[in-house]
Amino acid sequence: MMIAWLIAATFASTEPPYPVDVTERTLVDPNEVARLETPGTVFFADGFESESSLDAWYGIIGADDGRTKIVSDDALSHTGSGSLQMTTPDRNGNEASSGANVWFHPGYDTVYFRRYIRFAEDYDQGNLNHVGGRLYAVAGDDRWAQMGKAGLKPDGDDRFGAGFEPWIDWRRYDPPGAMMLYTYWMDMKGERDGKYWGNNLFPPDERRVALERGKWVCLEQMIRANTPGQADGEMAAWVDGQLYIHYKGFRWRTTPDLKIKRATIELYVHQSRRENRVWYDDVALSTGYIGTK
Repeated sequence: MMIAWLIAATFASTEPPYPVDVTERTLVDPNEVARLETPGTVFFADGFESESSLDAWYGIIGADDGRTKIVSDDALSHTGSGSLQMTTPDRNGNEASSGANVWFHPGYDTVYFRRYIRFAEDYDQGNLNHVGGRLYAVAGDDRWAQMGKAGLKPDGDDRFGAGFEPWIDWRRYDPPGAMMLYTYWMDMKGERDGKYWGNNLFPPDERRVALERGKWVCLEQMIRANTPGQADGEMAAWVDGQLYIHYKGFRWRTTPDLKIKRATIELYVHQSRRENRVWYDDVALSTGYIGTK
């Protein structure tokens, strides 16, 4: 009996840590909320008020044919007169994408990423899309590194990251869907097919927020890297300035050299059977909380 217990305990101790949703505890702790929402230094901001805004972005998908472009129209902007419009065309069920990236090497251990997004009134992605924006940590100084690694688990010294995005969950929600953190890191769980697709970190059903089409919404997410060797990393996200989800206990990385260096805004539809369109505005990156102002 004792041998069986020791074997079970040894096996359990080798299980990698998995982060814990602590949102409900955080929401009733003013000190914890204040810690999460302490302002920092904004190191990047773009309101897309001129064509030169795109000079700060790279890897722009759709710039040549107008799928990704700045539009000057007060009715299509959150503030000012400009916004970044992204469109995916009907591809008869094949994938379609638009997008752009910001690179901020040598990077930070903690980054807050705020953006406003508006979905077209008729937006309907089918089931799966990646839209809303994401943060990524990347090893080294190559801004193109670690792209195209969907389905592969990070090693702990190469990459980690997450998107704050909606999903309709097979029509459980109306388009564009309820918000979640689509996350890649070294301790993520795999799928039955042997692949490691991003883990969907949702709050409980009663706290889920489904976005509305045709109106601007403020999305902000934070990733705080862990101390190598410890599972003390964090991630949090806000919708319109209200804390939506807060996770603790991430082992994001095994080396302090792996820092957050890339932010992405995009519109990617897995099986595009119609045209879809979104607008982004008032993007900001900071070492601390940004909020809706």
